[in-house]
Amino acid sequence: MRSKLYLLAGGPGSDITGDLRRCLAELGIGRPSVAYIGTANSENPAFFERMASLLRIAGAGEVRAVPLLGKEQATEEDLRTLTDSDLVFLSGGEVEDGIAGIPADVRALLQQLRDMGRPFMGVSAGAIMLGAACPHWDDEDARPEDAVLFDCLGFAPAVFDTHCEWEDWVELRKAVSLSPEGYTGYGIPAGGMVTVDPDGSLTPSVPLDAYRCENGAAVPAGKFRG
Repeated sequence: MRSKLYLLAGGPGSDITGDLRRCLAELGIGRPSVAYIGTANSENPAFFERMASLLRIAGAGEVRAVPLLGKEQATEEDLRTLTDSDLVFLSGGEVEDGIAGIPADVRALLQQLRDMGRPFMGVSAGAIMLGAACPHWDDEDARPEDAVLFDCLGFAPAVFDTHCEWEDWVELRKAVSLSPEGYTGYGIPAGGMVTVDPDGSLTPSVPLDAYRCENGAAVPAGKFRG
């Protein structure tokens, strides 16, 4: 039985401590252990220390970083940390870097853990990584029209973007326009959160900006409230 996913937008000036506290409390585990994946920010120690501190303030127990960059395969210790954790956490940064930095054996293990009911949480780029895809450009400035979809983990059955309402969700709209006819993607505003239930249904904490693919274009589909 799969568990819930928690997609937090984060963003400049937002305080995610309350959402972290509510999510961790939902697990029903006293001081849950957290396996932290920081590939999206090149495993920056400052990112880890900040997020580990916020998670502990919100009720987490041990927060352990899983170093994956530059590895073709994870070590036994890496796999054990992921397997033994109560929650897998994906941190923010750059989405494509985050996905590319996860070795194939770890991706397979993450899917197994997901199927076994392990809850996952992502913030900012980490939230997008839990979704279906994101747009990729070889040269976004010179050839903005030449985008393709880049596969993410696909645990949540939609494409998402986070805290980019200030630029009118340009990457989300591109991802939706490249998706099948009728496909809908969602922008999570700064400070917002989406809970993804095991059946794939979405419960947002704030209205989401929704876009639907119509004839190869991303068309506004109003505010999604669940």
